[in-house]
Order: sequence, then structure tokens, then C-alpha cells
Amino acid sequence: MRPELNACGFSTETIAAEYETDAALNEAGTDMADPYFLAAWAAEDEQRTLDRSAAPAPTKEA
Repeated sequence: MRPELNACGFSTETIAAEYETDAALNEAGTDMADPYFLAAWAAEDEQRTLDRSAAPAPTKEA
């Protein structure tokens, strides 16, 4: 099943993953090598990939 995208091309799952990534980075004290942050970042990246695959193909305008 393809995710439903908002007008900006993001699913609610991606938006939630962004919040989780932000929270993880805050909790890690902005340590971008922290395992919690890295796991959240990977999950967000996965959601973004799913959103890109669900987006309609661009149309060519004359």
C-alpha cells in the first residue's frame, strides 16, 4: 500500500519520523554519532524513500 502524501509530498509517517529524529538528536545532546539518533535518522530516510516512490511522476509542461 502506498502512503498518502500531503500537498508537500510527505506522508504522516515521514512527518512523525522527522519529529522522532529531532527528539533523538536533542536527547543525544546533538551527538550525531549516537546510536539512538542514527536509528531514528535511518527510519526517517526509509520513510522518505517510500514517499518518493509513492509520488506521482513529474509531468512535462509545454
